[in-house]
Amino acid sequence: MSNRFTKLVALLMALVMVLGMVPAVAEEAAAAEAATAYIMYANADWSAQYWYDGNEYAGVTPTTVDVTAEGDYTVGLTFENPSNGLAFMALGLKNGEKLFPKHYLKINAIRVNGAEIAFDKGYTSSDDQIETRMNIYNEWVSELPADARSFDGNVEDANWIIVDKAAFEGVTAVEIDFTLMKNGIDTAYIMFADGTWERQYWLDGNDYGGVTVKNATITGAGDYSVGLDFTTTEYGKAVGIAFAALGIKKGENTFPGMMIKINDFRINGESVEVAKGYTSSDDQIETRMNIYNEWVAEVPTDATVRSWDGTTEGAAPIIVAKEAFAEVKTIDIDFSLIPVTDTAYIMFADSAWAVQYWLDGNEYAGVTANNATVEGPGTYTAGLTFETPATGVAFAALGIKTGEKTFPGHLINIKEVKINGEAVEVAKGYTSSDDQIETRMNLYNEWVTELPTDLSVRSWDGTTEGAAPIIIAKEAFAEVKSIEITFDYIYGEPAVAEGPVPMTEDEIAAAKAADYNAYFGFQTENYIFRNAWDDASYGKDIEGGLYFGQMTGWDADNNAVNYGGTYTDAAVTANGTYSVSLTCGDMAYGPDTFFRMLYVSTDIPSAAVEQGVVTISDITVKFGEGKTQSASYVNTSGDYAKISLIDEYDSKAPADLAYTMPAAGETITISFTVSGLAD
Repeated sequence: MSNRFTKLVALLMALVMVLGMVPAVAEEAAAAEAATAYIMYANADWSAQYWYDGNEYAGVTPTTVDVTAEGDYTVGLTFENPSNGLAFMALGLKNGEKLFPKHYLKINAIRVNGAEIAFDKGYTSSDDQIETRMNIYNEWVSELPADARSFDGNVEDANWIIVDKAAFEGVTAVEIDFTLMKNGIDTAYIMFADGTWERQYWLDGNDYGGVTVKNATITGAGDYSVGLDFTTTEYGKAVGIAFAALGIKKGENTFPGMMIKINDFRINGESVEVAKGYTSSDDQIETRMNIYNEWVAEVPTDATVRSWDGTTEGAAPIIVAKEAFAEVKTIDIDFSLIPVTDTAYIMFADSAWAVQYWLDGNEYAGVTANNATVEGPGTYTAGLTFETPATGVAFAALGIKTGEKTFPGHLINIKEVKINGEAVEVAKGYTSSDDQIETRMNLYNEWVTELPTDLSVRSWDGTTEGAAPIIIAKEAFAEVKSIEITFDYIYGEPAVAEGPVPMTEDEIAAAKAADYNAYFGFQTENYIFRNAWDDASYGKDIEGGLYFGQMTGWDADNNAVNYGGTYTDAAVTANGTYSVSLTCGDMAYGPDTFFRMLYVSTDIPSAAVEQGVVTISDITVKFGEGKTQSASYVNTSGDYAKISLIDEYDSKAPADLAYTMPAAGETITISFTVSGLAD
């Protein structure tokens, strides 16, 4: 091979490094089960190169390493003939984005011919979302990529050229010591201003008049202590309080989602009473817990607000009384940084609904659950065993209890399902959420007849083509003593909804001029129901409206049962107030004691409501002879507007309606006002 051709191949490889790996390489990496670290390298004239691509590079001997977990590693290259100059160099982790998503590379040392050389701060990124890398010398990059990240939470001082190429003359060996980190390294400290604002401390590089500071280096979940000492200042103490908080400088980047729990708070060496606080961020960068903040009147509701115990109920922005700060010589805080965790479990109901399990706080006699604590991407196993074998299946799914909140966008890939200890065939499923809180993959769900299209629906392989809500044959559940599911939980980003497309003038005119319909809908404790008018399985036009025209329930063999009932629906033909109702039949609602859903399904386009063309207001509901209650939530997430009064699958629906299940012959009436239609 001529030297000119070698250079051409090398140049093409360099362009690949800039523009992204070729598809064949990407597919090979995606299929790999191991992450391999290595040095990408090309000297000044491209005569000495190495790329971990299956090719042989004459005169170059690589030292690669299989990376199996967080930790310290070393990679290297040796050259048969001394290599001069540098055209490109990077630390690569093959398949790193797949096996160690969002992890950080931190270089600890670079050695040339056995001697350490100086290097600046780099950043971790990926050109193809498969291979993780840190550029060491890359002249083809002129600005930080969008996915650049750093172990210290700050990429502002990072660069794509971190060595002096003059150090690479006469190179016979290159080595890199590095650390792979799931979490970064950060600093915790106390933000403080006394009542006079003369004694302060903020971790901003300024000098604060002799305050002795005890900050903590944060490396992950665990217990830490921070402190301030004012006895070394001119005043010898701080007086009163204007503001205090516990901060982690870049915490939203270095430890995303983690939560602060204060264990002990001492002023002048004495523990003081601490109320419940909350973890949050004002700028989506710094994590903090307010200790004394008069500028916050109530707990914020933005997405950063969270609590280690799962609820912000009872939390406050002032958690230490003002009087405790009357005279402060020292402040010490012991706290824990608590990781984000969740629970994976199997939802199950046999064909008669006699044997069930739902992670809802209830006891299910004869069922032993082996749930899994989920700490992020990884492989987990969840299981159920039954004291008496379960017969058949009505419903089964794998759930992550609050996965849409704890690990939004993450993906489930089932590797194996065992029933009674034997592996069964599993078709392709999909990850989704019914309520934007719980993540799940249906194993057997007859209530879903086609793949949903909402933003929560996703697949680990990037496409939902071929996925189904029933992925295990019904026959496999004939007699179930145990179920065990092993699955991969894979990093993913939540889908972002595109902004609504503004309606055209013609569409607005048509929406205002149209006639509409409104239909009573509900679902009870044991799934007596009337689904939305456009439901693909039980809607208005299915089987001539058989299910839609009655209160439908199920017997022990999953046969439909007609509970009777009389519906009054509404034709919406002009602006005004309308009512829909259900008068239940002689069977009432059977033994059921609550509604899972209570709503009005309409054929008013959601876009018309979202964009204010048509308004639905003054919503009320009356149960039998009970009092009239008000509501205000209109769900526009689907094609058509739905007035939701009760919906346990939608966290935005009201949760405060008081009612008693109506008896036979009693009526539920829902009223609402429609405005915006053409006169």
